[in-house]
Amino acid sequence: MYFHKRRIGIAFAFLTGYGILCYNTTKHPKENVRLAIAGSIANMACDCLFHIVDTVNIRSKVVDVTQTVQRSAFEQVKAIYKKEGMFGFGKGFSACFYGSIICGLIYFYLYKSIKQKYYQVFGEKCNFYLAVLVTTIIAELFTIMAYFPFDLIKCRLQSKNFHFKYQNLPHAFKYEI
Repeated sequence: MYFHKRRIGIAFAFLTGYGILCYNTTKHPKENVRLAIAGSIANMACDCLFHIVDTVNIRSKVVDVTQTVQRSAFEQVKAIYKKEGMFGFGKGFSACFYGSIICGLIYFYLYKSIKQKYYQVFGEKCNFYLAVLVTTIIAELFTIMAYFPFDLIKCRLQSKNFHFKYQNLPHAFKYEI
């Protein structure tokens, strides 16, 4: 029980600091920073809301030696609940939570910054669709590089952690990076 109390305390401290940061940036003079914070909130909300669906999806793709036929989504939900209870759906949530916040910040900040630079270099009369395409590709490349370790750890925690034996997110990063 101590483990869960400590985890709740860390999450509460992080959310408090993150909430204060979000509130303080609402009047920030740079639009890039405001957009990055808004994007991180949206990214975090979407990823966290669909974490249970993602867990069921990943578990259904992992082949169990005792499983002879592939389970439907509903059967997979019942199997997870029966074997692990409600905590089974939350595995990998910390990697999802922190990774989505960081990647939302990176993507939206880079997107807006690169787009502004693109218009400074090529002028306002440049092709709008080309500008969006170039800035999206560059921002997404950097975001994927930052998000990949989080997603890898999240998927491993959701599927076969008995093989990797990660204790928590920092422990997993120590072995993966």
